[in-house]
Amino acid sequence: MSAAKQMPSDSRGIFPEIVRLQRAGQRAVLATPLWHTGSVPLVAESKLLLRDDGTMLGTVGGGLLEARVIEVAQQVLATGESQTLEFELTQDEAARTGMICGGRCAVLVEPIEPGRDAAVYAAVAHAVESYQPAVVITLLCSEGDSGKLALLSDGRTVGDPQRVAQASACAGQAEACPILSEDLQAIAEDALKSGRPRFIEEPIRAHLDPIIPPPTVFVFGAGHVAIPVAHIAALAGLRVVVIDDRAEFANRERFPSADELMVASVKEAFRTVAVDDTGYIVAITRGHALDEDVVANALATPARYIGMIGSKRKVAGIFGRLRERGFGDGDLARVHAPIGVDISAETIEEIAVSIVAELIAVRRSGL
Repeated sequence: MSAAKQMPSDSRGIFPEIVRLQRAGQRAVLATPLWHTGSVPLVAESKLLLRDDGTMLGTVGGGLLEARVIEVAQQVLATGESQTLEFELTQDEAARTGMICGGRCAVLVEPIEPGRDAAVYAAVAHAVESYQPAVVITLLCSEGDSGKLALLSDGRTVGDPQRVAQASACAGQAEACPILSEDLQAIAEDALKSGRPRFIEEPIRAHLDPIIPPPTVFVFGAGHVAIPVAHIAALAGLRVVVIDDRAEFANRERFPSADELMVASVKEAFRTVAVDDTGYIVAITRGHALDEDVVANALATPARYIGMIGSKRKVAGIFGRLRERGFGDGDLARVHAPIGVDISAETIEEIAVSIVAELIAVRRSGL
């Protein structure tokens, strides 16, 4: 059995990078959306890190908005002072830039300096690398400065008491306090649970940014279909674990974008991995019997998604044997088989697209 972790490929990878830059004594600028209305090119995970060498990590949506954010980020890099950029895209501007409609948003652009909020960034980076949730709480000061806290999944709060107290005072908090008030604690816990960012004015002006680990897709089988499935799933922001009992197949050369590789049998893998109700299981092994074992073991977990590759004839045969093993119609209704969205896929790559499309549909639609 072997395993290896990669830096997150989505915006969560910004936090480990901030820690690396701070430890190296380097400066940077972080841009984080505070709120938005209407149609703007932002999602909850949008963030952009501008390093002092001009290179960037992440995005706040591209286009005119990102160009303006980068311009302001360069100013912040030069001055060391935070700025809040309010952006309004009118219908006329939207038409000129090729966007469908307009909207409004605000983006916090703040300096990253060695030692500044280092404990917060280190705690969040550790949470990211451990696939644990956390909430970054930024207390916003009208004078441009801000204080940061991190609420971790075990209930601990991390932050620089002096900076937090200063930001609390200038943001209008009656009693500057280095720990979370009960009201803010409740709001932060709600953000941690829901995964939705919050911008609040009371009891203090603050932005709460939940950093939520992505769902894990367990790809059983490291054959030719698994290669593009793992790659596309990683591009889509899913954590990918590839499992096969053949080391010559489940290796880093074949799966460079996988977060983890396991050389193990189906039974060994299910004894080792913890599949919770956010997990996705994909059965694309080299044989019908192995696919059947994957599904049988998967049905004993609360996995959110179970999918099996195969023709309708294969699926009917395996479902018949699973019924003989004691599984009922309710159990089999949990299995997406044949796997994937019907896009008339023929090539291996097209099949992989259809599989990951179904994973995304389940993730985003709440199915």
